Amino acid sequence: MLLQETKDYVQDVLLPDRMNGYNSANDIAVEVLDDIEFFGEGDELSRPTRLARNIAANRKEFTAYVVKAFQDVEEK
Repeated sequence: MLLQETKDYVQDVLLPDRMNGYNSANDIAVEVLDDIEFFGEGDELSRPTRLARNIAANRKEFTAYVVKAFQDVEEK
């Protein structure tokens, strides 16, 4: 289940920063998931945050949420 922190991040940060008219919602979600996978477990200086762990643990739900939020913004 996505945390409210994750949903707030999508609404307040991710979409405003990444909706540039060129990226699709799926592209945005995949890019975030790729970044999290790239950093993996990290070391002492780059451990994933609770937000990143929540996104990684709920990949499908995160992607679906980004797509829905993207569509909601486009409809406004």
